[in-house]
Amino acid sequence: MLKRLRYIFFVLIAFCSTAKATELVKINEYTNIHDNKLELLLEFDIAPDWHIFAPYEQEFGAPLKIEWKNIAGNDVLEESYSKTKRYTQEMISFDGYETKAFYKSTINLFDDEYTNIKIQWMVCKDECINQEKELKIDKKNTPDFYNKINQSKNYFISNDFVSELRLGVVLLMAFIGGIILNLMPCIFPVLSVKIISLVKMSDEQRSIEALFYSIGVVVSMLVIAGLLYGLRIFDETVGWGFHMQSPYFVAFMFVLFVILTLLMLDVININNSFLSRFAFLHFENHKVNAFMTGLLAVVIATPCTAPFMGAAIAYALMAPIYIYFPVFCALGLGYALPFAIIAWNPLRLKKILPKPGKWMNVLKKILSIPLIFTCIWLFWVLLAQLGFVVSGKNLKWQEYSSARVEQALENKQPVFIDFTAKWCITCMVNKQAALQSDVMAKIVKKRNILLLRADVTNKDEKINKALNFYGRASVPLYVYYDGKSDDYLILPQILTSGILQEYLQ
Repeated sequence: MLKRLRYIFFVLIAFCSTAKATELVKINEYTNIHDNKLELLLEFDIAPDWHIFAPYEQEFGAPLKIEWKNIAGNDVLEESYSKTKRYTQEMISFDGYETKAFYKSTINLFDDEYTNIKIQWMVCKDECINQEKELKIDKKNTPDFYNKINQSKNYFISNDFVSELRLGVVLLMAFIGGIILNLMPCIFPVLSVKIISLVKMSDEQRSIEALFYSIGVVVSMLVIAGLLYGLRIFDETVGWGFHMQSPYFVAFMFVLFVILTLLMLDVININNSFLSRFAFLHFENHKVNAFMTGLLAVVIATPCTAPFMGAAIAYALMAPIYIYFPVFCALGLGYALPFAIIAWNPLRLKKILPKPGKWMNVLKKILSIPLIFTCIWLFWVLLAQLGFVVSGKNLKWQEYSSARVEQALENKQPVFIDFTAKWCITCMVNKQAALQSDVMAKIVKKRNILLLRADVTNKDEKINKALNFYGRASVPLYVYYDGKSDDYLILPQILTSGILQEYLQ
């Protein structure tokens, strides 16, 4: 305890004083001019046994801050920091760097010969020192820029396989993940009714439906991608489906699905044009009808993460902008593909289905059953966000904290972390099928595994940053430490008892 207080004392002293930059942290800059843009790489050489802190707020220490002084924020096209590591000093855990760290960015070029960057950091060993330095970046090509970029690559690569994937593979994963999204229970009934309605359309109408539905899906995906990208520029740690952390949005979704369910059951019949469009089911204009259905399909899919999709999105969120948006575009195209194929090639569908008649109304009522369960689920999520629901626990799960992970690893105890949310359908299925199973209970008892649950039903910055640490931006995420080292395994997003035995035994 005295060591901990001593370290906190030095950190507090450092916050109250600023020292001139010394050779404790030496900064080298490398620049390159390409396509009317300036690429910058900063290399931080940190003195032996000293460390600096990660570029985000933590319980202790001042974050590394890099600020462009004489250019507009929207002219910083991209920027990223090298991967942080977890350290423990004087019984305090934190993320940071020792020996070496990197920062790279790309900006639009201006007529000025120079641009300035202000850098602030705290460097610690037996004491902590606040330091800052302002660099005048010369807009020219540094001869060894590309050599240094190649040398720094390993520092930016996560120890997760996602960062090692080639772009083509990631695009394929996003595309396949988009296709699988169509099978989610809150999406499938709505699209099924739309598909059945194709039987009554002419060839021209079906082509319009396919085209504008696909456009609606892709546009909606790109809008979501743009919002995520914009929020991350302002240091908001967000990922796929995280808008479900808002009880206002969940309440909106609940009302929307109640309306959809009542329409499917023919309990209500909306003639008002505005409400009809709000329901996203029936439009007089086929183009608007198809486009709005595409928008709805994406909105109702956001709580779900399909296989392959989570890894692809995590890769995109760590990638430059010219990779980021194509990944989301591939996700949208995959999501739109099944409906588009059926709309453009309805002959097989006509052979399978009987002629339009009363059976369509019966089928609508059958398909409304998953929507009823979706309404119940959304209401349960809303109650949980408002604090009225406490999950049952067959196994003893503790609330996630990095300190608990560190303490368990020091004691050589295995750790299993469940990153989850009550609005995540895949998480709920995995919980019932695997995490609360007898197989899981036996493995936990045999290996004395510490079970930690990181719940992001409501917004939690610490958990969001932990997701980033593991190279993910969505849930579910399952992380396992075997207790023998600080290395960890990331389990598949779809769990079974067999998968748990394979990874945890």
